[in-house]
Amino acid sequence: MPITKVIFLGKSKKKTGDTKFMFNALQRRVQKAVFINVPRYKKLFFWTDFKKVIHKKVNRVNPDLVLIYSKDIPYSVLSKIRTIYKTAIFYPDVNVPPDKKLVSYGRLTDCLFITNKGQIAELKSLGVKNPVFCMHGCDRDDHRIIPTRNRKWASEVAFIGRPSIDYRIELLQAINQHYNLKVWGAKWQVFGLTCLKKNVYPKEFAKICYASKIILGCDVREDIVCHTSNRTWIALGCGGFLLTRYIHGMETIFKKGVHLEWFHSKEECLSLIDYYLKHDEQRKKIARRGYQFVHSNRTYDVVIDEIISHFENGSSML
Repeated sequence: MPITKVIFLGKSKKKTGDTKFMFNALQRRVQKAVFINVPRYKKLFFWTDFKKVIHKKVNRVNPDLVLIYSKDIPYSVLSKIRTIYKTAIFYPDVNVPPDKKLVSYGRLTDCLFITNKGQIAELKSLGVKNPVFCMHGCDRDDHRIIPTRNRKWASEVAFIGRPSIDYRIELLQAINQHYNLKVWGAKWQVFGLTCLKKNVYPKEFAKICYASKIILGCDVREDIVCHTSNRTWIALGCGGFLLTRYIHGMETIFKKGVHLEWFHSKEECLSLIDYYLKHDEQRKKIARRGYQFVHSNRTYDVVIDEIISHFENGSSML
């Protein structure tokens, strides 16, 4: 069945721009795409039942597919439209155990697209009828190389994110003892690290990637097969040399030493930082290959095409 009209529900996500990038790709893929900003509807229609307004909007558009970012739809609306329209959720995060609210939503939708392979069997056992692996991507336009001479963005090693786990905190503290490290993100001061900017927006992310010799990746979970955060794809999409924590199954997505580099321990991370700071050309070559790989294979246009094609062709994703 051709998918020509799609309603996309989500938040604005100003910091990451994820919903904007996905919606732009959706507009390029289908004849008509409509975005419903759920928090905005709730604010605008405070004087009435905003859920009814959203429901009526969906019915007026009469879409071939209702695509939901994360859990950004009232449960009552989803339960009413699920028997009339094809529905899908793109869930960008990973929770262990799986988020109970997500499971309840996933039971109602035709497809739940998740960014890892490791939880598919578990979600099925919990009653989610069709969990499908679908990775993040980068934006074809905004996630690009943006040259800058401003030393504000420059460092030997840069990390963008928050102090979410002890491993990440201890790793950055160790790096900071030996190298010029800049940390971008909130709440690092309590751990003895200077937070240079609380929120980093897409163009600033690109400048950090251009000016920093090494972009450090340290995802919260390394044991969930093939789960990579959106920062992995954004860093590569902005031309950064990415040195990241190894995630189970990462070798099925990337080639080590070709698209990026990874480490298994804090000691190996420090050793690789030392090596690549001394081998500029090799580091730059890997960054170029990573940039080319992501923009050829994993933009949000590819992500959206996978989602739409899943419904049009009934195809499965690896």
